[in-house]
Amino acid sequence: MEPELPLLGLSDHPALAFLNTAATAESAELIPDGAGFVRWLELTGLIDEQDRAAVLDHFSADELDAAALEAVALRERLRPVVRAWADGDPTAPDEPFLAALNAVFATSGHNRQVVGSGADLDLEDRWTWTTPQSLLAPAAEAAADLFVHGDRSLVRNCEGPECPLWFYDRTKAHRRRWCSMATCGNRAKVRDFRARATKDVQ
Repeated sequence: MEPELPLLGLSDHPALAFLNTAATAESAELIPDGAGFVRWLELTGLIDEQDRAAVLDHFSADELDAAALEAVALRERLRPVVRAWADGDPTAPDEPFLAALNAVFATSGHNRQVVGSGADLDLEDRWTWTTPQSLLAPAAEAAADLFVHGDRSLVRNCEGPECPLWFYDRTKAHRRRWCSMATCGNRAKVRDFRARATKDVQ
């Protein structure tokens, strides 16, 4: 299994998945270069296979690498905004950050296309890839969706002592504490067990 795949399902929101692309003790940087960024966009569902093929055909590796650097810069700018917003700061996201998102949107857009044939028709939104920077638009749109439609009380940073991962708590009781029970949740159980064992010995 590839190292990044387990991380993709942990966040339950693409904007938080974007934050979780940074290198951690458990994983490498998930946006190491342009090809990696395009691959992450597709694996996360922000673009599809047709978009990926169009992007790789339209832009050079150097152009995509430059877009990846801008994506990482956007991610790091997004991180404190999400933290402030989740903590209830009424000024987050602030006007400069919203202006930055809108500037990204100005580099790209959607167009609608009727696809299929005969009675089997569908109306799809398609991305328009005008510049390499337009690749930032899906991640920016995910961030905008979080702020506009998300519930800030359900945006959480994992309670693991050194875990930087974020998630959107979609559990029924809204009591999720860990990015994953298999990693941080299990470590917490081990710590609690050792603490109790030490207390019983004393």
